[in-house]
Amino acid sequence: MTIKNETTTTIDDKLNDFYDDNIPAYVKNAGKGYITIMTGNDWEGDPSPLKITIKDVIAYYYKDARSFSSGIRTLAGFSSDWRGIDGLASECLAWFKFINREALAKEGKKFDMELAS
Repeated sequence: MTIKNETTTTIDDKLNDFYDDNIPAYVKNAGKGYITIMTGNDWEGDPSPLKITIKDVIAYYYKDARSFSSGIRTLAGFSSDWRGIDGLASECLAWFKFINREALAKEGKKFDMELAS
């Protein structure tokens, strides 16, 4: 795992804490403002890295999470079945609450959103 802009030990330790010492194989990289995961592409079948930022998660909850008009939702430019995207957004939201709650709250306020817990 490659960590940028932070002390490797610190982020690795926090990832281990967050995932209870069992970091999923799909998590490839993380920092205070992003998490990179490997996503499967439903059309091509090859997994590719997807960098999800705090802004991406806020945008998802502001716009896409409330849409019931389609079974497809999008997070950070990746579109798929709403259930998978919703679960991924929830996991990313939990990571950002854990690692950088202040920045998450600040970004949410731009859209009149508040963290519930």
